[in-house]
Amino acid sequence: MGETSKAEAIASRFWQLALLNGLLIIPFTAPILDPSLCIATPPGLFGCKASMETSWPGTWLLVAFVVFVLVGIFGALGWSLVYSKRASKGASEGNKGLYWLHLVLFEAGVLGATAMMAAIGYVGGNIVATGGSPIASATAIAQMIPALSSDPNSVFNDMPPVIEAAFIGVALLSQVVGYLALFMTKKPADAGS
Repeated sequence: MGETSKAEAIASRFWQLALLNGLLIIPFTAPILDPSLCIATPPGLFGCKASMETSWPGTWLLVAFVVFVLVGIFGALGWSLVYSKRASKGASEGNKGLYWLHLVLFEAGVLGATAMMAAIGYVGGNIVATGGSPIASATAIAQMIPALSSDPNSVFNDMPPVIEAAFIGVALLSQVVGYLALFMTKKPADAGS
């Protein structure tokens, strides 16, 4: 009777994940306090020709932050509430493997995608913010991860966007797995006794 159902357990895990991601936002936000990084630093100060988050591709830092807050924190909280609601309606038993796969894919996709966005924004944005050209910025971004192809027409010639797309795919797959797990959740067999 005091045993936690599978749906309640995964709801609790998503709640903990939302709290963890809320804590992670602190170190992810802390770099704006260093004015020499040119993040949220007015142009002309500390050697900054531009503020990184307002000049392309540095805007990806801001995009990564917003996506992490919306998906990483509020998305995890949302899934927690959905699973809790399902459990409160009596549908509390489901596939434990699907629940865990959902949780792992969710966090891997969110962290991977937002970290890659932030890295692209930081590497490219830093060059532009300190007076470099957009061409130098694009070259630096492309060199972040070694190319898998030397053909300039191949998608694998510029790996950061490919890695970004792969992590977005993982995040989307987590949603599909989540809905599958949610719709497979049912009332326990002994609930009618």
